[in-house]
Amino acid sequence: MVSCKQAPIPVNELHQQVDYFNRQFISYQKVDIQKAELYIDSLNLVSEKNNYALGISISKLNHGIIEQLKGNYSIAIKEIELALEVFENENNDSLIARSYALMGSSYWQISDYGKAMQYFLDALKIYEQLNYKNEIASSYNSISMVYQSKYQLALAEEYAKKSFDMITTQKPNTSQLSIYHNMANIYGMQAKYSDALKMDSIGLVLCNQLNAQYSKSMFYDNMSNCYYYSNEFDKSIEYHSKAISIDSIFNNKKQLGDSYCNLGAVYEAKKETDNAIKYYLKSIENCKAADYKLGVKNAYQLLATLYSSIHQPELAYQALLNSISIKDSIINEKTENKIVELRTLYEMEKKQQQIIQQNLKISRRNILIGTLFVIFILSIFTYVLLINRYKLKQDKKLQIELFKEEEKRTLAILESEENERQRIARELHDGVGQLLSATKLNLSAVYSNTSNLKILQSLTVLDESIKEIRNISHNLLPDVLLKYGLISAIDKFVQKINQTNQLNVQFECNGFEESSLNNTEKLMMYRIIQESVNNTIKYAHANEVMIQLSADEREISLMVQDNGKGFDIKNINTNSGIGFKNMQLRTEFLKGKIDIESSINNGTTIFIEIPLT
Repeated sequence: MVSCKQAPIPVNELHQQVDYFNRQFISYQKVDIQKAELYIDSLNLVSEKNNYALGISISKLNHGIIEQLKGNYSIAIKEIELALEVFENENNDSLIARSYALMGSSYWQISDYGKAMQYFLDALKIYEQLNYKNEIASSYNSISMVYQSKYQLALAEEYAKKSFDMITTQKPNTSQLSIYHNMANIYGMQAKYSDALKMDSIGLVLCNQLNAQYSKSMFYDNMSNCYYYSNEFDKSIEYHSKAISIDSIFNNKKQLGDSYCNLGAVYEAKKETDNAIKYYLKSIENCKAADYKLGVKNAYQLLATLYSSIHQPELAYQALLNSISIKDSIINEKTENKIVELRTLYEMEKKQQQIIQQNLKISRRNILIGTLFVIFILSIFTYVLLINRYKLKQDKKLQIELFKEEEKRTLAILESEENERQRIARELHDGVGQLLSATKLNLSAVYSNTSNLKILQSLTVLDESIKEIRNISHNLLPDVLLKYGLISAIDKFVQKINQTNQLNVQFECNGFEESSLNNTEKLMMYRIIQESVNNTIKYAHANEVMIQLSADEREISLMVQDNGKGFDIKNINTNSGIGFKNMQLRTEFLKGKIDIESSINNGTTIFIEIPLT
């Protein structure tokens, strides 16, 4: 018996089938998830049979959308990233923009507003080039939601109205649902409850017209909040129950988490304490399942306040600690400057306390609790804050005395601790310095191409710098180093600089083995390269940089060369300041040597040799 492979279908027919299955998926995605998934399977099957990479990637993108609708945002991000790689290779601007928008939505759902804003802006830029009116309106709305989440209501309303004005002349479509909901949310946050309810009512009518049953829950939830703030608690419960019923059908964990939390607040207002606690706990359970950190944090805070009001201090205290432990990057803009200042101080002091704790065997729990109380209990337990501030001062005094005694006993421990503190200072400078340098490049571009979006991009980069400070305080390596290693980390860094289009950085690697360095040594090498490029951006006025990393059996060699204006080596401290000192210190840590060659108008070359032990 002879077996024959099925012949591939003609290209035109293949494209028609892929297009059909994709359009069917889009029509069912918010109406009937099961049917939508069947069309994903059909699209993927026909694409795989015909080895059609674009079709396979579209099916991955659609699968990411479904996971997003189910509240599985980390899975959604992974699926969309895989699809995006193919779209970028094929220069498919429309699908690239759609992927950016969906990535932004996923990151917004998990409260990573910095990444969300970056992806929304990237999507908007492409849609404006393509002149896709509907998608431009959706992008404006997405940007508005980020501002709304950060309590910047003036900016949120500005972008929401831009979006709203664009859709009023369009035929009804599912993207309009999010715009009406966003407008309703903004009005609600401004205590304009009648306006909010009007938008919610229009949104529900549109849901019925489009058969978008999935989307009804967000309007019900917002209506219930309006009734709550109007002290109509029974109506609020009624609409929360409607929202929960829909979200349960679609297993939307994030939305369930918000609804249960809001329902708990209603029962607390009605003095039904047991019901309030029950729904706060259900909120925490669902928010954790959706990796919705802000929701978990908010529910714990409300639970802590409730326990305190019914005179259960131990439960209140535990709920408070659980809230504090959530590593959330979302900052209320009303108090942002003060919080950033306090958080930076906290992170630096926390690291120093951890160092002292290791050497003097001081209890980690006591230090952590003491530090956390200084920063976070301002609004909930004022009297606890005052007591804790006194305790922190006493702890610091004790730590200083113990450290001085230890300093006398062992020189080795002294050097270790001093080096560690210096390292923290250098990491703060380098990490923040690199991100701020990128911000400077973006702001410089504004002068050549006046665009408010460029300023928004710069704000996004500043958000990333805050995260960098937090990572350093916990003595973590940069995420890219942890995930991919030194070479990949350098590649990512180079790509980021090249995206500014104001500096062309090339990276070459020969003979270098990752295993020749431990994590600390990799971090030192990474920071040296960061600092050298930062110095080029700040001082050299170069347009090209070459980074070469090589190794043989004896040593690792690093060369960073630019074509900038150069400088007199005699004035190196004046020209490079702390940046060069940091490179020197890191090179010394690696037991290496550094040499710099430079002259006026002839560029600068940095040579570093690190012995292998």
